Amino acid sequence: MILIATTAIWKITKRLDHVIDYTTDKDKTLNKKYGKQDFKEFHNLSAHKNEEYVNEKHCFISSLNCSVESAYEEMKITKKTFNKTEGILGFHAFQSFAENEVTPETAHEIGVKLAEEIWGDDFEVIISTHQNTKHIHNHFVINSVSFKNGKRYYDKRDTYARIRQVSDSLCEEYNLSVLKEKKCQRSKINYDNYNKSYITKDNYHSIALEDINLAIDKSKSLNDFA
Repeated sequence: MILIATTAIWKITKRLDHVIDYTTDKDKTLNKKYGKQDFKEFHNLSAHKNEEYVNEKHCFISSLNCSVESAYEEMKITKKTFNKTEGILGFHAFQSFAENEVTPETAHEIGVKLAEEIWGDDFEVIISTHQNTKHIHNHFVINSVSFKNGKRYYDKRDTYARIRQVSDSLCEEYNLSVLKEKKCQRSKINYDNYNKSYITKDNYHSIALEDINLAIDKSKSLNDFA
């Protein structure tokens, strides 16, 4: 049984559109409340400041750098623009909360803030909050290619550590329970140490690696790369 806020992420290699359809399913994301007062906290989010309050059912679905209605098409356009239509199509991340500890409104607000912090500057993202289980949880669908510069997103130990660190920090800000740090049973990895490494990593090496990866992507032969 999940007793605390947890996170996970995995790659999407087939049918990105199916994952988007699943995570934005209205039966799972529907807000069962009605009226302006019930939506007050939700509409204070930056992503919804310009929306009017409506006395109707509303789904907890938001997007960053794309439209909810056309997210899949926009993600495809980004890949085509940078000639990166093959390989990993996107990433599906997950954030779950302790049972009866958070409202859908708060869970969605935390999810939007997490997405803004981790992917908001570079990637198209769909954020949805599901209420179809005992534990309210957020789903994130992230394009594998940046709309800004065409760079790919890589799911590594240090990037996952960053997701977990930001998630824990937000949950603590909202006085929600988080997983106390301990080594992973399988790999004996301390993710807090990975996050510290990620933050303090030499910028020169990061920039150099990004430049090398970009050169490889654009090279058709060894001579081109040289």
